Amino acid sequence: MSLKTAASIAGFALNPTGFLIGKIAEYAWDSIAEKDTKNTDLIELQLTARKQEIQMQMLEAQAKVAQELAIAKRIEMAEEVEIEEFYDLSGEGNTGLNVKESSVSVGVSASGHRVTKRIYKFRGLNSTIDATMPIRLVHPFYR
Repeated sequence: MSLKTAASIAGFALNPTGFLIGKIAEYAWDSIAEKDTKNTDLIELQLTARKQEIQMQMLEAQAKVAQELAIAKRIEMAEEVEIEEFYDLSGEGNTGLNVKESSVSVGVSASGHRVTKRIYKFRGLNSTIDATMPIRLVHPFYR
């Protein structure tokens, strides 16, 4: 096993989300560097941009799944877990009417946003964890 492969495995084991974000950025940079934009027509560039956008959306979804799996593993390994969730949904809307001598205008506008925040607090190491579990899974965070 090469040193680069070992470093990749260690990086994924210690921080899966950071590893995946790094791979996404590396992939995006490599795919941009491969294209010579001077000799490529506009339609081909638009198709390439759309393909990369779709690939980035897929990689983002995979990163979210990896993050949730990492959180689930931490929850499983911790003796005590405290989860706080905050939700904020807000929106507003406006309507208006403007009458002048030569014109009448009507306007409608709306906006809204959703904020979700989760805070995880892990304490201790679960005593039911088997002592034969590989050491790479026991993160210093739990000691």
